Amino acid sequence: MKKLFQVLLSALLTAFMFAPCKEAVGADKKPSVVTTIFPQYDFARAIAGNKAKLTMLLRPGTESHSYDPTPQDILKIQNCDIFIYGGGESDEWVDGVLESMDTSKMKIISLMDCVDVVEEEIVEGMQDEEEGHSHDEGFEDSDVKDRPTFADWKGDWQSGYPYVLDGTLEEVFQDKAEHDDSKTAEYYKKYYTEGYRTNFSRVVLDDDTITYYVDAKLLTKVKYEYKGYVIMHYDGGSKGVRYQFQAVGETNGAPKYIQFSDHCIKPTEGLEHFHLYNGSDGFEPMLKNLENWPTFYPISMSGADIAKSMKGHDHEEEYDEHVWTSPENAKKIVQKISDTLIEVDPGSTAVYKNNTKDYLSKLDKLDAAFRNVMKGAVRKTLVFGDRFPFRYFVDTYGLKYYAAFPGCSTETEASAATVAFLIDKVKAEKIPVVFHIELSNDQIAETICEATGAKNLLLHGCHNITRDDFQRGLTYLDIMTTNVDALREALE
Repeated sequence: MKKLFQVLLSALLTAFMFAPCKEAVGADKKPSVVTTIFPQYDFARAIAGNKAKLTMLLRPGTESHSYDPTPQDILKIQNCDIFIYGGGESDEWVDGVLESMDTSKMKIISLMDCVDVVEEEIVEGMQDEEEGHSHDEGFEDSDVKDRPTFADWKGDWQSGYPYVLDGTLEEVFQDKAEHDDSKTAEYYKKYYTEGYRTNFSRVVLDDDTITYYVDAKLLTKVKYEYKGYVIMHYDGGSKGVRYQFQAVGETNGAPKYIQFSDHCIKPTEGLEHFHLYNGSDGFEPMLKNLENWPTFYPISMSGADIAKSMKGHDHEEEYDEHVWTSPENAKKIVQKISDTLIEVDPGSTAVYKNNTKDYLSKLDKLDAAFRNVMKGAVRKTLVFGDRFPFRYFVDTYGLKYYAAFPGCSTETEASAATVAFLIDKVKAEKIPVVFHIELSNDQIAETICEATGAKNLLLHGCHNITRDDFQRGLTYLDIMTTNVDALREALE
């Protein structure tokens, strides 16, 4: 976020000082269209032809999910007539940029506003970055740093346990069950009842002391000293860190040994909650305790606030942004771009309409090709040793899938449990092909293929293309037509 503010500040200063006024679109000026990534760029290119000036902000060959705008990129947005972006998690920077400039003369298209969106889901076997208390994943042991004082946890905190008991969190349990058909609300209630269980209703932390409260009554104040951290290695192949402290002197009924877990591996500010493992029989019994993880939230939060936080922790802004992977969605997006170009540049209406009609016909043929593959399919399951950006695609064609990560995951190394699950699934269902996506190192897919004899193939998600492919004019239709052949090999 700091980087983004620096970028914005620099860009805006430059823009205000040197940016020319935007010219009106006319006979002697082509409309300027700026897109964030390849799909919308290619759609606009197909519709506009040489009637518009097109810019793609993402450099060919780079990863779309880690893109950050440069000051030059922001100036391009400010001076364009039409700005097209995805609208999902990868484009969180967009709102701040648009709020910083006058957009009254700019047309803005979010791809996710063009279609019906669905939530990004965690399917069986997929490496889940949620359920935070379970395990912190994806770090090297050497990245872990000491946290020798209570500085990160300093403040006044309340237990979430009373809100489990008084029914405040019932909506959380119901919400979780609705997002996971394999578990009921009653399951989650029992899970959190045991997980949040604690005698302490409130804890107040200074640099090295904790003041404990039981049922809102002061119990005692205890000083602790740091005893290092322990890196936890769980059966599923994931890891976590617990920071350990031991009481100095008498505890008067408070725990002698405590461990903090907050899903962080180094000093961190602005924590929303933490787990406080505690006991009086040493650290070892706590390290074996995976069922009880007393959780504390800022004292300023109401029960409703905590419930909202728990629901948001799992589901907030997790709609799948890869809407273009379905030809049906692509048609809706293309029509929106066409209508907008006509609105901005009515003098070229005939060109835009003719190009759109031709392109929509090609998308219909692409859709028919995929449906033809489905008619001859002997199986309807896809396996990805990679991220999975094809949720809209599989929904359109009635396919089932298993994958290492969800579509917008930042992970590149799957846990041993995830890889083992995918290997077992390929063997059990005799899956002939394991897919990877573009610009991936495909190591996970290759590992699965080596263990199963399956073939490692690319199913291109169209996020971006290589520089060579960009220069030779590779299109969305080219990519998706290649996907038809790959899909046929996987399903027949």
